[in-house]
Amino acid sequence: MSGALSTTLGLNKLDSPFIAASGCAGYGHELVRWGGLGAFGALVTPSLTVEAQDASRERVIVESPSGLVHMHDTPNVGANSLSATRLPWEVTAPTPVIVSIAGATSGDFADAAAAVRRRTALRGVLGVEVNLSVANEANNGRAFAGDEYAVTKVIARVREHLPRNVMLAAKLTLGTDLVELSRACLKSGADALVLGHAPVASSIDVTTLRPRAGTRAAMAGPALLPLTVGGVFEVKAAMVAGRLPTAPIIAGGGIASVDAVVQALAAGASAVQVGSALIRAPRAGVTLRDGLAGFLAERDLTVAGLVGAAHA
Repeated sequence: MSGALSTTLGLNKLDSPFIAASGCAGYGHELVRWGGLGAFGALVTPSLTVEAQDASRERVIVESPSGLVHMHDTPNVGANSLSATRLPWEVTAPTPVIVSIAGATSGDFADAAAAVRRRTALRGVLGVEVNLSVANEANNGRAFAGDEYAVTKVIARVREHLPRNVMLAAKLTLGTDLVELSRACLKSGADALVLGHAPVASSIDVTTLRPRAGTRAAMAGPALLPLTVGGVFEVKAAMVAGRLPTAPIIAGGGIASVDAVVQALAAGASAVQVGSALIRAPRAGVTLRDGLAGFLAERDLTVAGLVGAAHA
């Protein structure tokens, strides 16, 4: 059944439609120790910025109904601090790597892309995921992903630093105008869309009356699934109707069960990202892969045949 699980993202073929999401699987070391990495067709690194960010702050994760609220930004090693000879994710080989990058300005994104290319020579790098959910310093802290002009500028500048054979995936935020933002990204050079990043969320401590996960927090978990499926379906429908160029879609948000995987693929995603489910169960990818394989076998289907089935 391994062939039934394979999928394509543009020119890239993955053995599995499951991708370990940015920030939840680290650089793969933990999943290797738990025996949970082999289920994934690719791994997305934590978002890298030009310079390392503060790693001393306490990380806060707060439970919410069918999900969790967590700090929006995460510390990282910084693209310029990567060793030229040893990469933080090299332990994941032969799992393909997608490097996530972020920045406070379009120039920061461009510099991060240039640094990744310079430090890695893009060895073993399947693609670069542009995390557009972060705050835009030039627009009063409004997320890049909420502004068509901003995403156009960022994607165009990052594209300049990447060879055409390296996939550029634009990660947008759920709950935004995904069709128009997707059009802006694809027009500017994106090869794939990631739908998407968790929306802004908060949890208030009723004792202190202060936010428990910081002032910039986001939501994750199964509660996000309807937003994810709705966003993927809407963008895929626009592609089917010819209103958007056809491009691979990667679904992320609420992917914690086989049912969720099937819904996302049928809505039009070619692959799904597994994130917060790994916090509870490091081998979640294995469970989901085996469950999907069983689903496909029972119906004599393949992942390729399932993708976009809801639009038939």
